Amino acid sequence: MDDRSKVRTGLAAVAALCVVATVPGPVGPAWAAPPDGAGEARPYRTAGTSVQGTGEAEGAPLLKPGRGYVDSIAGGEKRHYSVQLDATSGAYVSAVAAPRPGAGVASYRDGLKVTLESPDGTICGNSDRKIEATGVAYPLADYAARQVAPGSVASCRKAGRYLVTVARPAGSQDPARWPLELRLMVEPPVKGGDKEHAPEGSWRTTPPDPPTGKARWRTGGTAFNDARPLSTGVWADQIRPGETHFYRVPVDWGQRLDATAELSAAKTGGTAGVNDALGLRVFNPARGLTKKSSFVAYEGQEARTEVSTIPVAYGNRTARAEYSVRTTSFAGWYYLAVTVSPDVARFFDDVVPLTLRVRVSGTPKPGPTYDGDAVRAGFGLTDADRREAAQGPQTTDDATGVRAGTDNGRLRMVGYVSYAVGGLLLLGLGGWTLAARRRAPAAVAAAPGPGRHRRYGPPSSW
Repeated sequence: MDDRSKVRTGLAAVAALCVVATVPGPVGPAWAAPPDGAGEARPYRTAGTSVQGTGEAEGAPLLKPGRGYVDSIAGGEKRHYSVQLDATSGAYVSAVAAPRPGAGVASYRDGLKVTLESPDGTICGNSDRKIEATGVAYPLADYAARQVAPGSVASCRKAGRYLVTVARPAGSQDPARWPLELRLMVEPPVKGGDKEHAPEGSWRTTPPDPPTGKARWRTGGTAFNDARPLSTGVWADQIRPGETHFYRVPVDWGQRLDATAELSAAKTGGTAGVNDALGLRVFNPARGLTKKSSFVAYEGQEARTEVSTIPVAYGNRTARAEYSVRTTSFAGWYYLAVTVSPDVARFFDDVVPLTLRVRVSGTPKPGPTYDGDAVRAGFGLTDADRREAAQGPQTTDDATGVRAGTDNGRLRMVGYVSYAVGGLLLLGLGGWTLAARRRAPAAVAAAPGPGRHRRYGPPSSW
């Protein structure tokens, strides 16, 4: 074997050693190292086609069904858009406004309002959402809906071009423009099947006990677009102070969703407790706010908050009840959003251990018969959806997760040692290569015959 072959062989061996040295072994039962938690809280990740809403109703850009759109909105500003609707389908225009994590927001002052008006100016639906925890910036989301059920406003059951207005109130403490995400979902009309609402007694039933047992790792997404699937069970995650994590759960006709979010006890005491530390919200498949918990305090001991929905039934939309009943009126992916206050950083050096306990209960029912493909429109579930929630996609985040509460310091120490070992090995390789090049002239001088003038060693491009 000549010197060039030796160098190449050595390079391969050292590379293999570096790979082995930089892959940490499992830490804790069945969990490997997560990505380093150090760094800023992740913001909401918008997705969609760029659109520019107008300041006036005239010339408002058209939003098409099933597509996402991205804009931005300032404090005290209104943005106008339009949607073309028929006379038979339900319509839901959602808006998500996402202040950056850590922004200076004020409770019940910062907010977002969405309004849908018929061609003649009649208000068909609206929502008005406010930040409910001072100093805790999190995505505000809800929709304005147009219903065509008997008893709804007659002018809102006509075909035509409807106006969508998204407004952010004046007087915000956050001077920045907020990213804005918009989406129109059109629900096909129903031609038969069960259209009754859930029995009234089910609206106030006691939630079942949360699941127990070993937690499975599932890294939360940053938005509705990358929300991670969950099913009944216990799930572990890690969240940075100031972040909001999104998850999605398949809920069928006749089923209800109960969820609990828990923050683990801190290893060290903080300087002071946090009043609005942990919040949990549920959104329906059209991104309408379905249920929310009040933010709970954290003082270094375990804290938890929970939400519960009623069984999903088509007729809930016309029930004489609170919004949480009316918004539980179609099957599909329901979303969980967990927010942790940036002030929780008083108790944790890095990421915060988070546990989710999710239960979907109730026997699935057939539901109504749609005159169209409701699943394709975003209303309903497939067997593949249920399997995905139970098993979860095989992603890098999940494959490299750790159980909540694992000491990341041990993982970083493994990384530092790995880099040191790798650096020493590379220095050795450099010395090996230099020695080989120095030996090459001597080998040429000693070589007999025509080969005397042949050059050995690595090519000049090495």
